[in-house]
Amino acid sequence: MSTNIIERDLLATLEPMGRRGRIWVGSLLAICVIGFFAWVFQLVHGLRVTDMRNYVSWGAYMTNFVFFIGISHAGTLISAILRVTDAGWRRPITRMAEAITVIALLIGASMVMIDMGRPDRIMNLILHGRFQSPILWDLVSVTTYLTGSFLYLYVAMIPDMPILAKAARERGRSRMLIRLYKVLSLGYRESPENRRLLGRALGAMAVIIIPVAISVHTVVSWVFGMTLRPGWHSTIFGPYFVIGAIFSGTAAIITAMIIFRRAYHLERYLLPEHFHKLAKILLALSLLYAYFTLSEYLTTWYGGAETDTRLLDLLAGSGPVGTTFWLWAAFGLFLPIALLLFPSRRSLGSIVTASVLINIGMWLKRYLIIVPTLQTPFIPAQAAGITPHYFPSVVEIVITAGAFAGFLLLFTLFSRLFPILSIWETVEDAEEAQERVPAQAPAGLGARAIPVAVTALLLAIGISTATPWMTAGAQAPAPASPAQIELKRTTEDKQEMLVAKVTSNGLPVAGAVVGFSVTRMFGIMSLGEDQTLADGTAAVQYPHGLPGDARGELMFSVEVRSPPALAGPPVQVKLGGAEPARASRAEVPRALWSSRAPIGIVGTIVFLLLCVWTTYGFVISQLAAIYRLKEET
Repeated sequence: MSTNIIERDLLATLEPMGRRGRIWVGSLLAICVIGFFAWVFQLVHGLRVTDMRNYVSWGAYMTNFVFFIGISHAGTLISAILRVTDAGWRRPITRMAEAITVIALLIGASMVMIDMGRPDRIMNLILHGRFQSPILWDLVSVTTYLTGSFLYLYVAMIPDMPILAKAARERGRSRMLIRLYKVLSLGYRESPENRRLLGRALGAMAVIIIPVAISVHTVVSWVFGMTLRPGWHSTIFGPYFVIGAIFSGTAAIITAMIIFRRAYHLERYLLPEHFHKLAKILLALSLLYAYFTLSEYLTTWYGGAETDTRLLDLLAGSGPVGTTFWLWAAFGLFLPIALLLFPSRRSLGSIVTASVLINIGMWLKRYLIIVPTLQTPFIPAQAAGITPHYFPSVVEIVITAGAFAGFLLLFTLFSRLFPILSIWETVEDAEEAQERVPAQAPAGLGARAIPVAVTALLLAIGISTATPWMTAGAQAPAPASPAQIELKRTTEDKQEMLVAKVTSNGLPVAGAVVGFSVTRMFGIMSLGEDQTLADGTAAVQYPHGLPGDARGELMFSVEVRSPPALAGPPVQVKLGGAEPARASRAEVPRALWSSRAPIGIVGTIVFLLLCVWTTYGFVISQLAAIYRLKEET
């Protein structure tokens, strides 16, 4: 397929909308406007217009937040992982996947602001947020992820911008649109230097965005998992949420692919093999998610804790929550697995049906994670004559509909401004298909790399195994055991003394020189020396006036200094009798649950964030270099 044909087909998707397209956009815009007015109504009258109350304080809004953050992950992860592994079949779906990421993040982040009731409360989180709070972690991680996703999407679009500017100029499009394409192109031209700079930027973003994406949904899970609530306080919530995010996101990509394939007549580019390969990934993810679900609920059920039992009875019961749970299990998990399991029946219809069911089911699953747990507090509300209940109010339903309409509207408008399939990558794919040559390893590397690596590994194992045997024979004979020392505090002639008794082989040692010291904040303070008597005892005066710890204890050290044959490491003993120290702020332990965050964790997180943002800076520097090449030419 020639370059001209590819450009013609993909640029045709940017032609002005027809009647159906205008009706579609108008309908979505109307729903968004209605949702906006519902939010204004909520701002005026407060959260009492929702069905959220003291017990169930999170509902549809937080469900939307987790859902949209979830489907954003597969967009980045599928695109980035396939790009890093250089999977050629990825090219027709990368632009679509990256756009899903950015748009879903925008909608998901807005849900938090809506759930807070008042937008100005976001400032409290920024100005007064505590490092120990997972909600602050969520803010930082989502902001970092959103920035990286925008950058990743934009970098991959740069080579298309000169093509779009030229096509817009030839077709008489508006000057503003032509200028937009030219500004976004950064003056990019096909040249080895431009391609090298772009490749470095895209490679760096593809690598860094993978751990960033995984960390984001892990942090989202910690918002739930680090609270002591039944159904949430679980160690597998991090990987459980990540797998669920990629699961629902992959289904969202397949759904979007079939829609654009039909709407823009992209059958020659979005081939059945793309759906089949994504279906295999989706099947593996569905089995993983089923495994995590079984592990989570089976462990909880087997433990038999009273509160956990009440939660499971609610989920598996015959009420509305139980009905929703079994509908999700049947139609949102097991039916899609059955549709994807048999290759002979894996038609496009089955794949798309499974994807749509998974999208619906994963929204319900996020609802089932949030609401039933809040309905099951540790102290049963029924004992006070209260039965916690929740069902989204009309306002919540309208705002949720507006959020989904906003997602579809932004996606549609994006596809009308920029090709939903990457032109330059599709051309590259066609050129590789025509001139495909079996890849050859660099001379002197491929055939010899494995034997050399294996030899090095065996050599390392042999050295590590032989070292203890080699050093065992070279060890010097063990020295004679040092003297034993006992230290105590006694009173002699109305004076408090520190008395050390030195023995060797059970017999007292006479004439040995014993040194006494006490541990202070900034070092060791010497208390003097004494020579042992015939009974093996040596003594110095107890140091009065030194402040001790909170219990009035001091850490004393005593050691034999001569003869050398009896010398050994100091013996440390805590003895009372000192002035108790007052409790101070410094004694508060450093922990995530205390008022003082652990320095190690703070340093690690700051270091990781610096690595991520430094990578972003490197990518921006490569884009700046592309722009400078334009000015030089």
